[in-house]
Amino acid sequence: MESTAGMYTQLIECAHLHEILATSQCTNLSSSTSSSNIITASSRSVPSSCVAQMKDHSNNVLECSFSNDRRLLATASEDSTVRLWDVDSHQCITTLKDRTSMVSSCKFSPDGTLVASTSYGKIVQLWDVKSHRCISIMHHGSYVHSCAFSADGTVLASAGSNRAVRVWNLKTVMHMATLQGHTDRVYGCDIAKNGIVASTSADKTVRLWDMRTQQFISVLNGHTYGCNSCCFTADGTLLASTSWDLSVRLWDMRTRKSIATLKGSNSITYQCSFSSDGAWIATACFKENVARVWDVKTLRCITTLQHDDQVTACAFSSNDMIATASGGGSIYTAQDFTVRLWQ
Repeated sequence: MESTAGMYTQLIECAHLHEILATSQCTNLSSSTSSSNIITASSRSVPSSCVAQMKDHSNNVLECSFSNDRRLLATASEDSTVRLWDVDSHQCITTLKDRTSMVSSCKFSPDGTLVASTSYGKIVQLWDVKSHRCISIMHHGSYVHSCAFSADGTVLASAGSNRAVRVWNLKTVMHMATLQGHTDRVYGCDIAKNGIVASTSADKTVRLWDMRTQQFISVLNGHTYGCNSCCFTADGTLLASTSWDLSVRLWDMRTRKSIATLKGSNSITYQCSFSSDGAWIATACFKENVARVWDVKTLRCITTLQHDDQVTACAFSSNDMIATASGGGSIYTAQDFTVRLWQ
């Protein structure tokens, strides 16, 4: 039976096998070409001070998601819960319990009224943020690894081990389409402002789809091992993808070409998140116990956020706060399952 613990083992083994490939330092990178659409970083301060440590979870935290108004943070965990946190007070407001399995991801809807969560119970759940109640359950048909809302909040995509992305109409809470083409598990998905769906798979590829027509658009090749996650900039001009090949690739969505490869050192980058203006990207570096923040224009690491355990998730808020989460440690490391806030 598949489990997130098993997936972590695969990640760690992959890192050990390919440490020799990762000899660059934090500032080392490769770029295939320059691109005029890379956004200029502003002169504002890079988040680097830890302002809170939240420790209510009892197992690995797999994803963080801020509400667009910056007031709430959702965290998904292998302890079978999604926790909602007040960002200002750093207090847990409520615990949303998945009674089927471990929770693999969570996302706020654009208007902040809903949280979607996915689990290894093969379901996607919609939660009402105000009442803290589950209002709908959608059956993906396999272990579900991630989800993403469309910009208008009317569509949700879910990515699963059945090699497919399922698309859901949230007005009717009905299945709209199944996007198929990957040849291995789909671990990540995101939806751009213009309705383009990106999906990342253990088959080493990133695929693009048109959400409105449900048609396949393009396959992005370049990663040399399976891909974990992906995220678009707010304007949809750039896509980032993370991989077990120890890199993050940036893709120009106009040309659908890889324009840069970010490499830290000997760590798998497990998740990524762009700042609201696309000037920075945060990456969760699984094995090194850190999250890194990169300047998208210069392609340089501009700060490192340290944890006491392996960093499994990261997310930017709309006002440049960063949430990072830890877990996945081995018997040789302390497992603190901590969520940290940085500004």
